[in-house]
Amino acid sequence: MILITLVVLLMVFILSGMEVAWAIGLTAFVCIALSQLTDNPQPFVVFAHEMTSGINSFTLLSVPLFIFAGELLTLSGATKRLVDLASALVGHISGGLANVAVTANFVVSGMSGSAMADAAATGVVLVPEMARRNYPVDYACAVIACAATVGPLVPPSLLFIVLGAAVNLSVGKLFLAGIVPAFVLFLSMYALTWWIARRRGLPREPKLPWAQRVRIIVLGLPPLAAPAFVVASMVLGIATPTEAASIAVLYTLFLGCLIYRTLNLRNIIDCAARSALVATAVMLTVATSQIFSALVVHEQFGDMLTTGMLSISHNPYVLLFMVNIILLMLGMFMEPLPIVLVLAPLLVPMMESVGVDPIHLGVVMVLNLMVGLIHPPVGMNLFVVSAIGRVELMDVFFQAIPYMLLLLGLLIAITYVPQISLFLPNLIMGH
Repeated sequence: MILITLVVLLMVFILSGMEVAWAIGLTAFVCIALSQLTDNPQPFVVFAHEMTSGINSFTLLSVPLFIFAGELLTLSGATKRLVDLASALVGHISGGLANVAVTANFVVSGMSGSAMADAAATGVVLVPEMARRNYPVDYACAVIACAATVGPLVPPSLLFIVLGAAVNLSVGKLFLAGIVPAFVLFLSMYALTWWIARRRGLPREPKLPWAQRVRIIVLGLPPLAAPAFVVASMVLGIATPTEAASIAVLYTLFLGCLIYRTLNLRNIIDCAARSALVATAVMLTVATSQIFSALVVHEQFGDMLTTGMLSISHNPYVLLFMVNIILLMLGMFMEPLPIVLVLAPLLVPMMESVGVDPIHLGVVMVLNLMVGLIHPPVGMNLFVVSAIGRVELMDVFFQAIPYMLLLLGLLIAITYVPQISLFLPNLIMGH
């Protein structure tokens, strides 16, 4: 009874528009109160205990640091330079700024590790420019929303950090596992955008002289070193995720203050304040999700899920198919972070028992949740870009359908060809 109440209340609160952290926390509190009427009551102290223990993790300390580094890079003008870099490289090819949107989001994704942050950063720059060049605004928004979904796969991915902390997986391996799928997704989206642009006759940018292109490329390359430092320091065993995040912050401060000279003390304080607000929202979601997970475990949902799935099949391919269906359905109604926090501790041990590599499963989970970012009713990327372009959300969604089908095709490939994601981490860090 408590388990059913948990699920129903959570869906009601989320669909009513309540912030996800408050929805999860209020659901958990109500269920603890209702449990007092049963034979197995949960003490209210569980609420405070699970919230504090949920965020008491050294790995999770990297989350606000990576958010701070991303804010510093954006304010320093690095995002604009990366968009200019993408424009210099591909703007003159069929598709013009649509190609630039796909390329820029792939490049910028290494700065923040957050799909919504990337959609906002590139959307503010590119949507008005694409509108001025007679691109349909709903298509411009759709391209940016879909291209930004690559963000959670590219280091430093916040979802991979949280997943690693939740189920004790190597964050370095998860970062490496996302690189090849990210490249495949980028190239596939680029090819699809080129094809759509050719069919619709979308404009392209004039080809810049080589001297100007080289100058833009040189100015745009320094920010790309930040994710390279992060991955290299973790893979080589030099730094933990939190220490790597500190390196990223120091590098972005060096870049903004001494190289670009666009940051001053006031800018840095403003960045720190905004980062604190974003990090607070993320960590509050982590904390309340921990309470929800504890109640789910107490109600033996994990045993029910495992028994139910294994009663259907012990074949890992069949189980992976069921995992995909569950995650795709949940991703339509919930944000990625709470889904990872609640389901990862239940799914990873079960799938590992039938021979599925947990690193591979982590990539499959993140890929599933990327589809939810461009699918109503939650579809956070759609909300961000539709607000920027001032167009109807459903108009953007219909333009995004070809990209969603592409994402689903890649999901099938990654699910059933695990070496696509496991090749790089196994090569560099071993099995």
